Amino acid sequence: MLKNSKRAVLCAAVIVFSVFALSAKKTPVENVYHYTLNNGLNVYVIENHAAPLAYIEIAVKAGGIAQTPQNAGLFHLYEHMMFKGNSKYRDAAAVQRAISDMGVPNWNGMTSAECVNYFFTVPSKLLRDGMEFWSYAIREPLLDPAEFETEKKVVLSEIEGGLSDPDTIYSNDLRKTLFPKYPWRTDAAGAPDVVRNATIDQIKAIQKEYYIPNNAALFVGGDVNPDEVYKLAQELYGSWQRGGDPWEKTLDPQLDEPLPHVTYQVMPYDKISPQIAQISVMFRGPDAGRDVESTYSADVTGYLFQDPQGVYVKTMMDTKEIGIPDQQYVWEGYQTTRATSVLNFGSLVTDPERNLPQRTQLFLATITDTIVPQILGNKNMFTKAQFDRIHQKMKDNWINDSETAAQIKGNLRFWWITASDDYYYHYVENMMKVDKKGVDGFLTKYISGKNALVTVLVNPSVYEQQKQAFADAGFTEITKDTAFWYEDPAYKSAEAAE
Repeated sequence: MLKNSKRAVLCAAVIVFSVFALSAKKTPVENVYHYTLNNGLNVYVIENHAAPLAYIEIAVKAGGIAQTPQNAGLFHLYEHMMFKGNSKYRDAAAVQRAISDMGVPNWNGMTSAECVNYFFTVPSKLLRDGMEFWSYAIREPLLDPAEFETEKKVVLSEIEGGLSDPDTIYSNDLRKTLFPKYPWRTDAAGAPDVVRNATIDQIKAIQKEYYIPNNAALFVGGDVNPDEVYKLAQELYGSWQRGGDPWEKTLDPQLDEPLPHVTYQVMPYDKISPQIAQISVMFRGPDAGRDVESTYSADVTGYLFQDPQGVYVKTMMDTKEIGIPDQQYVWEGYQTTRATSVLNFGSLVTDPERNLPQRTQLFLATITDTIVPQILGNKNMFTKAQFDRIHQKMKDNWINDSETAAQIKGNLRFWWITASDDYYYHYVENMMKVDKKGVDGFLTKYISGKNALVTVLVNPSVYEQQKQAFADAGFTEITKDTAFWYEDPAYKSAEAAE
């Protein structure tokens, strides 16, 4: 949901730095400190003494966005190897003992489309131990060949376990359809054959290019002293050798308009009741990597569209033929990403056995032929009172999202990866600059006249009743045989090429 996708805080203050922290950069956020080591490592400290805990996370700009057909899935595999031993903790058992000895309640590593990150929480008195643990893990993994072969099987089981999962099939099909130029950049799990045939040399190449301090950031929050964190960072990470900038060359972008025509798809989905169906309409959205200004307008538009009395919800509810049972079952969603943003309009509808293909087409037409033209054609569509309510809601959401050091740390890391720390610091003030002109510009650029991906999730028993009707209306069926990019003959040559 939108309120969870934009993360910032409102409290602005001048931060007084100690004499020691001469290299610290002031931030406009109270109790948030930013240091940069000589090797390029960003260190962010969020001071909050509410509980005797320290939240430690290290993040790398990598993951799906850095993938090619030849290494899709290896960033995820590398993430697993981080927990299989390093120069201090020689094997997986030693790693687990170290984590247990620090009293860590929650720890993990995650590989996503735009980030690989590792994190845990320790008692604040063990701050040094926690920071040292991640220093050894990220800088000096052993990459043992025997562990590597074992972990390949683990990662393969994760990938292959999803091949028959409806949610995995659906999400992979969406990414492949909306990002046909480079679908492997959206697929952090990767291709089974790539993982199966992976070599240590490939993993070391990833380490050399991406696991470098000038492509990473350390986030420490909680019951900590910023100067102490800075000193420890210099001691424990200062000798980490800088590498070349992996993003020096501008990444060839995904397509702004990936669909040659409106594309209709339907999926028999056994997780949905026979009494309802889900309709989704998706457009390419603005990416922070190329169109920052439109990301603010996209979010303001989202707030306007979520208003129960606003033009989007009201028009959908007034269009009785669609069959939306209640205003809570119609939505609009957008989350800013660096390179693969999507706008999603959707609803649940009742009586799915009744003309569902035509009602789905009507849902799309209501957006493109009624709601958007109505907004663009009326300069007084949104009142000052509506914008005032949005501004207040934004402020409330940001305060709620910034109650703890752990929340701020997660939000700051998200925006460091997606856009920049500056985007995070000034998000609310930039949102408040968006007016009707900005909303119109966003709708014109990203929705008006653009081709959409339209999908329907429907219970298999209901789908069988209308299978021919869907086919006659131009819908293609989403199946596990067509959903995964690496099974598509169109990409086979790219996967095989060097």
